[in-house]
Amino acid sequence: MQQRDLSYRQLAYKTRLSAGYLNHLTKGRRPVPADPVIRTIAAALRVEPEYFIEYRLRQVLDVVESSSRLTDTLYGILLLQAPVSDAMKAALEQPVEDGGGAQPPAGEPR
Repeated sequence: MQQRDLSYRQLAYKTRLSAGYLNHLTKGRRPVPADPVIRTIAAALRVEPEYFIEYRLRQVLDVVESSSRLTDTLYGILLLQAPVSDAMKAALEQPVEDGGGAQPPAGEPR
């Protein structure tokens, strides 16, 4: 808002959201709004919605959740940074079948 030299009232007028609500958002007193609200605010500020990290994180999460193979690969990368049992390493190294992820060995949580 400061970069665009807009007051809360001006932004409220452009977005049709209340100035109080916008104030609470910027102060972190309200939860992150849904994507349509972020897109509305972004349009009023003349920035892409991706300007807001919360929006980008949701987009990444949607992509990861849509692909079990990608999810398994990312878990494999993340687990390299932490101790992993031999059984879990073996499960991560198994090829992933279409439509599903690698099944954990018996006794390992999924």
